[in-house]
Amino acid sequence: MKEHKPITIGILAKLADVGVETIRFYERKGIVQQPQKVQGFRHYTQDDVRIVRLVKKLQGVGFSLDEVKEFLVFGSCCGESKQLIKQKSLAKIQEISEQIVALQSTVKALEKFANACGANNTDSIGCHMLDCFENEWECCSNPN
Repeated sequence: MKEHKPITIGILAKLADVGVETIRFYERKGIVQQPQKVQGFRHYTQDDVRIVRLVKKLQGVGFSLDEVKEFLVFGSCCGESKQLIKQKSLAKIQEISEQIVALQSTVKALEKFANACGANNTDSIGCHMLDCFENEWECCSNPN
């Protein structure tokens, strides 16, 4: 029978691909339960590894730690958890879609700025950036 090596906080962090401080932070937030010490060390479980990995994945798709905690309360998929997951996921999709629209607008503004004030146009030497900003960068590309 294969003997399993105890999972200390350092091993947990390595297996979950996070830092030790992340584990401690999750403990303070109540996401991971801090085990009692055994012979001077805290021994975590394989489930703790899985929980930390799940938390990182959920954070990676945009969920906050508070939202993740709401999911973890259930422990398994049930009618109530499925409803919460769907509701939170659809809300997150809407939020991210709105961020995409805002970022696309930002990209267009940066392109206009780069093409107007960043252009190698020798005719625009008298361009004043403050004037250009107030005029949507028109004076940089259309010198007086």
